[in-house]
Amino acid sequence: MRAPATSANLGAGFDCLGLALDLWNEVVAAPGRLAEDDASNLILRSARAVYVLVGAPYPGFELRCENRIIFNRGLGSSAAAIACGVLLGNACLGGPLDTNALLDLATSIEGHPDNVAPCLLGGARVALLTDTGHVLQSPVSVALELTAVCFVPEHNVPTAHARGLLPTAVPLSDAVFNVARASLMVAALTAGRSDLLAEACRDRLHQPFRLPLFPAGAPLLEAAVQAGALAAYISGAGPTVLALCQGADQVASVKHAFETRAADLDVAGSTFVLALTQSGAHVVPT
Repeated sequence: MRAPATSANLGAGFDCLGLALDLWNEVVAAPGRLAEDDASNLILRSARAVYVLVGAPYPGFELRCENRIIFNRGLGSSAAAIACGVLLGNACLGGPLDTNALLDLATSIEGHPDNVAPCLLGGARVALLTDTGHVLQSPVSVALELTAVCFVPEHNVPTAHARGLLPTAVPLSDAVFNVARASLMVAALTAGRSDLLAEACRDRLHQPFRLPLFPAGAPLLEAAVQAGALAAYISGAGPTVLALCQGADQVASVKHAFETRAADLDVAGSTFVLALTQSGAHVVPT
């Protein structure tokens, strides 16, 4: 199985917007052995969930994993693990679950669809969870040649901790602010309006509360914008910061800005230049 990294929220689209990135985890699985405790391994737990859902006995699996997506950095490592697990279980059972059922199951494990939808299906996606527990999703056509430049700090921020900082209620003005900009992000991507992306990724619902977990985040975002990035935001729950760029010169400028500002701030981390991908998680027969 192969599953891509993802970047959720895209600024204002909290819990509903995400895109797939060309950085892949790979898992090789062999059935018949319980080499690891399911409860402590998200891939195995997700595979078992498929067997439970269809009422089949679970055989257990031995896994060999190549994890390129760094854990707890805001690049969808848990979504990638869940996607690999549900695809593994479904493939070994002969494919009883269709794409919608897999997405519903993956979202029930993850808790929100903004990462698992692009991870399973590829591309940029709008996804939401209905009152009945089903996921509705749609691809977003991206009429721009975009590259993601990511600064990934060495320290991690567990998603549960980052979520715990968010308020349970927000002012109506903040809700309207985000609805407008999340809508603008979808429209700008579809229409190829790169001039709208900077405003479209502004947010009042989660980024102001999560930035204190990574104090270097705000100056790094500012450095990216000053270097010419079309948009810059916290990827998922962070602490990774991501800039959307066009063209080799802009990519190089933003990459240099991230690295220079990180060095000035004495912040350890790595910079990744990643293409967007239309491919989602998939099984590679061996």
